[in-house]
Amino acid sequence: MYDFISICSDRLYSKKIRVNQLDEYIVTILQFTKKSNLIYIKEIDGEVIRIMGIPANSQGNYAFDSLDGIEEINLIEIAVPWSINDVLEKKITDLANAIAKDFSWMIDES
Repeated sequence: MYDFISICSDRLYSKKIRVNQLDEYIVTILQFTKKSNLIYIKEIDGEVIRIMGIPANSQGNYAFDSLDGIEEINLIEIAVPWSINDVLEKKITDLANAIAKDFSWMIDES
C-alpha cells in the first residue's frame, strides 16, 4: 500500500506544465524510467518509487481512465510505500522538495 505526496502548481491548480517538460525533467534530471504516459518509476533503496503527472480540476480532484493524450498537468503525485525507513523517507522528501522547487510549485500539506 502507498501514501502519496502531492505537489501542485498553486492552491487553485491554475498553473500547468507541458508533458514533454515533465518527461524531460523526471527522466533526464531525476533519472526515473518512463513506464507509460505520465508514469515514472525508480528503485530507491530497494523500494520502487512511482511518480505520476495528473491533470486536476481547481479543487485538486481528478478522474481518468487513461493518461494517454494528456498534454498538460497541474499535479504530481509521488507514491510512498507505507513501510519505509528514515533514510528512504528523507530521500523521498528531498525528491518532493526538489520537484516543487524546480517547477516553483508547492507541496500540498492537506
